[in-house]
Amino acid sequence: MTSGNPITLPVPPLQIGDEIPSFRAETHIGSIQSHDVFDGQYGLLVTFRGDFDPIATTEIGMLSKLHKEFKDRNIFVVGLSADTKFNHRRWIEDVQEIQDCAVSFPIIADESAEVSRLLGLVRPGEENLVDALTPATLVMLIDFDRRIKMMQTYPSTTGRNFYEILRAVDAIALTQFQKVGTPANWSQGEDVLILPEISTVQAETMFPRGFLEIKAWFRLTPPPDMAEADHEEMRSSVDDDD
Repeated sequence: MTSGNPITLPVPPLQIGDEIPSFRAETHIGSIQSHDVFDGQYGLLVTFRGDFDPIATTEIGMLSKLHKEFKDRNIFVVGLSADTKFNHRRWIEDVQEIQDCAVSFPIIADESAEVSRLLGLVRPGEENLVDALTPATLVMLIDFDRRIKMMQTYPSTTGRNFYEILRAVDAIALTQFQKVGTPANWSQGEDVLILPEISTVQAETMFPRGFLEIKAWFRLTPPPDMAEADHEEMRSSVDDDD
C-alpha cells in the first residue's frame, strides 16, 4: 500500500434498484453522459480491467458478434476499460483482427479509474485509483429509468457468457411487467411461475391461457405474450415507481 491519506469512497455500494451514477466520460468515439445514454432504453454496461487483455479481447469479440441480438432487444451496449482513448483504438484494431468482428459500441476511456470507483471496482486505501482496481469485471443491466436491474461480477480471469446475459435480459424483460418469475435454467418460450402473492382467483383472470397448480404457491403457466404489451403503458409503470 502506498503512503499518504487513504481514499474514502463517497458513495455506498451500488445495489439492484439504485440509479446509475451520473457521470460524463470520454469513449474512443466521443463523449457520453450516463444519464442521457441510459434513458428510455435498456443499457448494458460491461467493464474490462485493462486494454490488450486476451480474455477481454474475446469478450469484446463476442459482444460485437451478438450486436444484432442486443439491438433487437433495444439494449445499448457500453464498454469500460481503465486505459486511454489512444490505447482503446489500437486495442480495438487488434480485437477486430483476432476475433474477425466489427466493434460498434463505445468503450469508455476510464484512464483515471474515476468511473470504476463510482461503480465499486476500486478498493479504498490507495492513492492511485488504477492501482486500487479490484481483480474483477462487472456486467450491469440498466432499465429505462436509469435504474440497475441486474449486476454480475466476475473475476477478471474468467470470460463471461453473453448468451447467459441475453437469457437473463429476456427473463427480466418478461417479469418486469408481469406477475411471474422464471425458473432455473429458463429459456424463452418455456413455462414461467406465477408469483405467490397472486391468489388462485386472481390467477384465473390474469392468466387466460391457464396454469398448472402443483401447490397453492407453485403454479406454472405459459409465458405471457410481451408483444401484446403496450410500450407506453410499460413506460408509465416505470414512471409511477419513481
